[in-house]
Amino acid sequence: MRDREGSADEGLLARLCAGLSYSGTTEHGSCIQQATTNVLEAQGLRDAANLIGTSWGFGYQTGDVRLRAGDRWLPTAARLSGLDITRLRPGSAEAAFDLEQAALADGAPAVVAVDSYDIPSPYRGTTHLMHALILVGADADAVTVLDPMNRPEPARMSRAAYRHSRGSAVAGYDLIVSRGSVDHPVSAVDAVGELYADAVAQHEADLDEFDCFVRDVEAGLVAPDVADVAAERTYAHRVLAAASRERPELKTSATAMDALARRWYFAHTVAMEGGARVSPRMLTVLGALRAREIQVLDEFADTVRAAGLASAGAAETPPGLSALIRSVLESQTSIAVEGLGPDDNLWSAGLTSLESVRAMMAIEDELQLEFPPSLLSRFTFESLSSIEQAVVAVCTGSADDVVSSSGGTR
Repeated sequence: MRDREGSADEGLLARLCAGLSYSGTTEHGSCIQQATTNVLEAQGLRDAANLIGTSWGFGYQTGDVRLRAGDRWLPTAARLSGLDITRLRPGSAEAAFDLEQAALADGAPAVVAVDSYDIPSPYRGTTHLMHALILVGADADAVTVLDPMNRPEPARMSRAAYRHSRGSAVAGYDLIVSRGSVDHPVSAVDAVGELYADAVAQHEADLDEFDCFVRDVEAGLVAPDVADVAAERTYAHRVLAAASRERPELKTSATAMDALARRWYFAHTVAMEGGARVSPRMLTVLGALRAREIQVLDEFADTVRAAGLASAGAAETPPGLSALIRSVLESQTSIAVEGLGPDDNLWSAGLTSLESVRAMMAIEDELQLEFPPSLLSRFTFESLSSIEQAVVAVCTGSADDVVSSSGGTR
């Protein structure tokens, strides 16, 4: 990372250093959400922790080290708030540090992944776990970070220690950068509509990925780590609980989601107790959770439709959309699709403008639809999630809303 030469606007960094909105112990696996909501709150997204839980799903491919959640909440947060939020997974240390430097130069913090083993935490020197910090400054000798969970005040960390921890296998150089400010209120009820659209659109493909995970767990290919899913359900519960204050008919769904999150954390506990050994009990727990997921989603969908909160046409979103988009990118572009996360930047991965046009035409042919001019932008093909959102927008007739909330074409 090069030395920081100053910032165009240090207001956001100063606000974060003055005090965080969310700090202290939080649910296992939710440190990314906790760190990010602090940044979004400082940017003007009021009650951010009760608005971001708009993703409900699973993510897994053979070779992954754990079951991921749906992990589609960042693009939705960007759309609802108007912020420019990007999640990046650069492939090298220097690329990551350059991206961090660019963010700081713009006056934007970066939510970064480090190893809990290396920092003041309950796991220091004992356990390697990914943890999220907020990077707010850097000079020739050290970086300045905030740890909402363990040490929320500004703390300096030597560059050597920082580089070492960022390079850990459990961290992987992940970072999230959010630029801009929020100048309008965002409703938890609107967030519930987004949660519904996400769950309905991705349900079939997500269950396929969950089933693949269970098979690999049974075969001993992956540890039954489900903390990410538990954390995602926890934040979905927060959205539903907040919305139920305005729409009481959602209280039952909020209660059911809270119970579902607790069941996932129970499964996480069972997995940790079993260590590397996969017990029949764990497989039984996973099977029961699959059935419970379907039941809770069905009941939630009925409630949302009855309350008139569902986006028109959301249920008609093409099934298996995520798999279709991956297949198109594999056939029409030169980027390495395998292993890409839903929010990984496709342009950083090597996508070219010509390839994006070929991919767009292939998607139109496969789904018998047409992207309107408003979606013919670089933003549409920024990530797998943004492509999915564009397709959903076309299917539901809400393409103009996507363009408006993303700040127009880029």
